[in-house]
Amino acid sequence: MRILMLGGAGAMGSETTKDMVNTSDFSEIVIGDIDVEKVKNFISKLNDKRLSVAKVDANNIDELANTMKGFDIVASALPFKYDFNVTKACIQAGINGIDLSAEENQFALDEEAKNAGITYIAGCGATPGTTNMMAKYGISKLDRAEEVQISFAAFRSTAIAPGLLYTTFWEFDPAVEDRVYYQGGKFVRVKPLEGARTVEFHEQIGKQEVVYIPHEETRSLPKTFPELKKVSVRGCFPPATMKLVKMMVKYNFYQAEPVEIDGKKVKPTDFMFKFLIKNSEAKKNPVWAYGLIVEVTGKKNGEPAKITLKNSHPSMDEWGGKSAYGKNVGLPLSIGAQIIAKGKVGSKGVFPPEASLDPIEFLNELSKRGIQIHEKLEMAIS
Repeated sequence: MRILMLGGAGAMGSETTKDMVNTSDFSEIVIGDIDVEKVKNFISKLNDKRLSVAKVDANNIDELANTMKGFDIVASALPFKYDFNVTKACIQAGINGIDLSAEENQFALDEEAKNAGITYIAGCGATPGTTNMMAKYGISKLDRAEEVQISFAAFRSTAIAPGLLYTTFWEFDPAVEDRVYYQGGKFVRVKPLEGARTVEFHEQIGKQEVVYIPHEETRSLPKTFPELKKVSVRGCFPPATMKLVKMMVKYNFYQAEPVEIDGKKVKPTDFMFKFLIKNSEAKKNPVWAYGLIVEVTGKKNGEPAKITLKNSHPSMDEWGGKSAYGKNVGLPLSIGAQIIAKGKVGSKGVFPPEASLDPIEFLNELSKRGIQIHEKLEMAIS
């Protein structure tokens, strides 16, 4: 069984690759990347004969598809802006696939994927990904589920990698139309930083204020579970990053028109991106961790009920420093890829995780790797 691991030497994908080396039965693990030397340096440290590198350009769908031919499955840890291309290439090559993030246009390829006879799971990281599985499990524990509230705290440096910095900027961009919550059969668009509420994550992160974030669970969960009346995703980053994006929103750094500075026209977000990606302070954070909370409310035994699911994981000292963040994102991708490779997903098409994966199996695999999901059931919730 051969796997093509796109972006497998990156900030998140490296954790996926390392887990595949440690836990999978893949006979060959080929890392696809534009930067071949970076990958060669990475795999030289892992000392596994199954690892090799293939140069790929994710901007070129035909090139991607040609590279995929001969593999049994493709896993992608590339930035979400490439998700559509990867899905399209998997369909063209006739290869099953899975990725970290998810982008709404991927699901429009569902019929093409069915016709090609492939399975593609979109969004199998921490969120979306683990949160979808937590939600599916919570829904199964109630007789009738009515609402799902997801909260996350992504504690890592502001400029950990170009793709993640881009994602952070995008999530607070006022022009983004995907920042919505679902209620009563409709998607309600909200502005950045709206919907603030305080939740308490595991002890490494503690109490944090979370706000509405444009994540795919808001759209996928109501499709998978039509009985849901409300779905929302809120999130936050470390305090320094939240101060930064609040400042960018307040002073309109997201404006489309360039600003003239000393005779040169520069878009404010372009300047901020290039400045931060080279700034050593922007690569630091005192705590590297990931917090997830999923609250499912509804009815059990005829009474109002709520089940709260919360994650925990080893500390930085126990889990290799910055890896305490990356493992939360990269391990779910490895788990999902291995489940598909073992033939446990029979349906064909493009799916979110909750429509295609068994939550108990998935959460048990996370537990084996140190990510625990704790559940609390409360009855008579008004």
